[in-house]
Amino acid sequence: MNKLAIAIIALPLACLGGGYATGMVLAPPASESHAAADSITDTGHRAAEDTQDVEEEVSIGHVLAEDRTIIRLGQMTIPVEKANSVSYVVADFALKLENLEFAERYKRVEDATRLRDSLLTAMNLAAEGAVLRGVAIDSDALSALIRDLLSKDYEGVEDVLFVSLFKQDIARL
Repeated sequence: MNKLAIAIIALPLACLGGGYATGMVLAPPASESHAAADSITDTGHRAAEDTQDVEEEVSIGHVLAEDRTIIRLGQMTIPVEKANSVSYVVADFALKLENLEFAERYKRVEDATRLRDSLLTAMNLAAEGAVLRGVAIDSDALSALIRDLLSKDYEGVEDVLFVSLFKQDIARL
């Protein structure tokens, strides 16, 4: 019994540590990631001429790139289970912080990881409520709910922004 308990606890921790170390070794230097981000933005400009949705997303990206108090936290997919279907909500998050000091603090890997974990927890709580269960997502209500939940543990969170937000319903069989 004790060996099983040790294996259940030690194996995930070892994998977590190994994954973190591998990520630190394989991550490109900051100068390369900025160059890659610039080339992606340039590609985004050419594609933006095709559809209005892409134009809006690129303009949001420019605002995010210009305002240094906004940090991007990445994309998450959250399942919302309903009686006859499962909705998958895909959101690309950014946070507007009160000042540059908070932005620099939350950009650090350790704090950003904790913030993403809390964000995932907040989205799972939102999935249990009415905000994500309707036909359409009220992004303002969702943003306010997540901001309120994050503000309890993280000071300086001014607003939760969605770079992109969409939902896909899949019928249950």
